Amino acid sequence: MTKEKTTQTIVFVAFFAAITFVATSIQVPMPALIGKPFVHLGNAAALLSVLILGYKRGALAGGMGLALFDVTHNYILDAPYYFIEIFIVGGSAMLVFYSLHYNKKPQTSKLALIVVAAIITKLVMTTLHNFVMSLVKGMTIQPAFVATLSTLFPTLVNCVTTLLVVMIVYPILGQKLQHSLAPTH
Repeated sequence: MTKEKTTQTIVFVAFFAAITFVATSIQVPMPALIGKPFVHLGNAAALLSVLILGYKRGALAGGMGLALFDVTHNYILDAPYYFIEIFIVGGSAMLVFYSLHYNKKPQTSKLALIVVAAIITKLVMTTLHNFVMSLVKGMTIQPAFVATLSTLFPTLVNCVTTLLVVMIVYPILGQKLQHSLAPTH
């Protein structure tokens, strides 16, 4: 990799980390029995990072943006989890991306399946994370289950928001940026 290409890659990873951080910072608080869930665009920005920059660089950018938000907003213990989660969610998206050969023949229906795979993975992971955190905080199984269900609505809203944003932004932005980045998928 040339020095210019390396610099360009670092700039794009930092840019998408910053976009993810800012997108997570713009939030709408939601009621829940456990934690302080909120609706935000950070998950959409992180998924766009993966789709545009490729799996490794995109997950690194999205993970850094989400973790930086957590560290700077008193969610320090959650930072490692969300950093790792985007690698799993992004991996799920990229698995479907390659299985459907989206890069060779982009179609809206294929993109929808890619995003749905990511949001299903996100939904499952976040729900399990919330349940485990309820148990860690000392709840027994039944109250932990109820508390987890109370966080399901904000998670679903975040998933739908991610679906809408990625379905609108990626077809426009993705193609243009991928050409300038010389795809690294």
